[in-house]
Amino acid sequence: MHQITSYFFMYAKVVVTDKVPFFWTLGIPLVFALTQSLSDIRQATAVEYYPALSYFWVYIILATYVNGVGIELARMREFGLMKTYVMISGNKLTYVIAVILAQLLFASISLLLFTTVVTLVHGFFSFTLLASALLVLIGSIPFAVASVAITALPVKVSSLGTFANILMFPLFLLAINSPDQWFSFLNPFYSLHEFTLGLLHLTTQVDLSFGVWATFLSVLGYFIIGAIALKRFSLVSLITR
Repeated sequence: MHQITSYFFMYAKVVVTDKVPFFWTLGIPLVFALTQSLSDIRQATAVEYYPALSYFWVYIILATYVNGVGIELARMREFGLMKTYVMISGNKLTYVIAVILAQLLFASISLLLFTTVVTLVHGFFSFTLLASALLVLIGSIPFAVASVAITALPVKVSSLGTFANILMFPLFLLAINSPDQWFSFLNPFYSLHEFTLGLLHLTTQVDLSFGVWATFLSVLGYFIIGAIALKRFSLVSLITR
């Protein structure tokens, strides 16, 4: 536990002071959300507004996991640092947990800032929404674990980061337009959005439709994928030998 705490504080300092991740995970969603027509948004009902807001939550969370967990672990391995961390802690799980906790801290700051600014401008601010955003983040931990699967791709880290960030945009747009079918849950953006709708339904008492069992099974599936990827996570670079 002491080693996890030490790694967490070490990595959290790096995460909070790095401005580039804030651009990807907070800046882009803020620009899109604040450039929408205010007159149309302020006439929207909670049933219409909450699903739209939750899409931005989903993007912020998954962008954090992709860049801060999956790609970061691949980068540490590429630089040979994972071997050092494992030699110190005795196992790879200690450092991975610390990285995930640090990214949860980063994502919570991004979510709170985004939700506060956007809902104040749109006229939908409430502390219930802020609490709901944090609850969604806690419930999204299986997706953080699943992001470890990115390290299994035999691609250079520089190319991996570019490819992953480019791929996120079509997946995000696809989730918005996906039909309510089982195959839509193969898209993590869609799956996490359905989970978010379910949680918002419970916390705000707004009637939002979502697939209960399909959402539960998909979230469980992503956790299993991540657990398998974590078990098979190699400390040796897949590209550089």
